Amino acid sequence: MAIINSYPTITPTSSDLVLIVDTSASGNPTKTATVGSINASATAPDIQVATKTITNAQLRTLGTTSVEILPGVVGYGYQILGLTTQTINAGTIGDSYDWSSQNGIFSWRTSSFTGTHRVEIPTSKLPSGGFGLSADFFVGTPIAGDFRLDGSLLLGVTSNTNPIIGVGEDPIATWVINVTYRLIKTS
Repeated sequence: MAIINSYPTITPTSSDLVLIVDTSASGNPTKTATVGSINASATAPDIQVATKTITNAQLRTLGTTSVEILPGVVGYGYQILGLTTQTINAGTIGDSYDWSSQNGIFSWRTSSFTGTHRVEIPTSKLPSGGFGLSADFFVGTPIAGDFRLDGSLLLGVTSNTNPIIGVGEDPIATWVINVTYRLIKTS
């Protein structure tokens, strides 16, 4: 092993790895952690980010089959701090999903939204599945309200109706969801 001062000095990035000793495991094994994860545990240890990719097949049935973004945790409720979506459309000219003026909804329930803690995504920001690769990026703002204890964070649409696909059309899209959240323990 080289002398420590023989290594070059760099400005670390969030994805750079650092050696650590895991004192919680038997034998104190050496492991790695990212600079970003160490920074997050020091500055906001209870704030987390999860990423979920919604497939084309899931988009086609989103009205009747909600997608679980985060599972329920016994004794906890989710506080949504922020949410972003990125749509990648890969269909051809003339292909599209018709969402019939529905909005996307992120909440613990997929119906009766008044008074529910949620993030709504406008119809115009739902995946179209049309021509060419596009990367439509949307930042959603949480709406205050109730959240069910032990409840999952779900993705659905406001009218619980699958998108309409025209005869001969074949829209193709994926939808990447990033949610920043905190789990709140209840007593």
